[in-house]
Amino acid sequence: MKKNKLPVEIKPIIPPLKIRWIDLPRAVTLWLFYKAVKTIIGWRNRPQKILLYPDKRLTRIAEPVDFQKTTRKQRVKIVRKMGASLARQQFGERLGIAAPQIGINLRVIIIRGNVMFNPEWRPVKNQTEYMIESCYSSPKKLYRVQRAKYGWAKWTNIDGKPFESKLKGIPAVVFQHELDHLNGVCCDSIGEKIK
Repeated sequence: MKKNKLPVEIKPIIPPLKIRWIDLPRAVTLWLFYKAVKTIIGWRNRPQKILLYPDKRLTRIAEPVDFQKTTRKQRVKIVRKMGASLARQQFGERLGIAAPQIGINLRVIIIRGNVMFNPEWRPVKNQTEYMIESCYSSPKKLYRVQRAKYGWAKWTNIDGKPFESKLKGIPAVVFQHELDHLNGVCCDSIGEKIK
């Protein structure tokens, strides 16, 4: 006959946390390093202020991006600034932004998260409609603007790889809106203001 064994006492595997005075300087140093890195990254990714109409920089025609003269690092820096500025907007659906809106006179746009360098638009003739639009360069205003219903868009990505796509609906409208910014045109100059 077997005897019932008494339960064995289980010792904790993890010893209790003991804070020693000698470890505090290391902890403070790590915390300060973390805060410094966070501040530097925040400063690097800080949003640019969006230019407001009738700023003269919004009426300039943007220059094409030369992939031979710019590095990928420079192009990423531009896109990062544009993305940070778009994300910081408090009204609208953050559908798109053009580089001239933050004072960068280059042909770069972001539409619904897609980065497009040197975009071109070929609309289908006789297929236009009036759309209601707003713009970050003219905050809290609405405009009635005539746009092509659909068309063909061409652009290159950040590495210079070409793309082409047929756009219709909201993507087509946003593409045309941002392309207007690259050509020095704002809703104020082509649209009818809605009161």
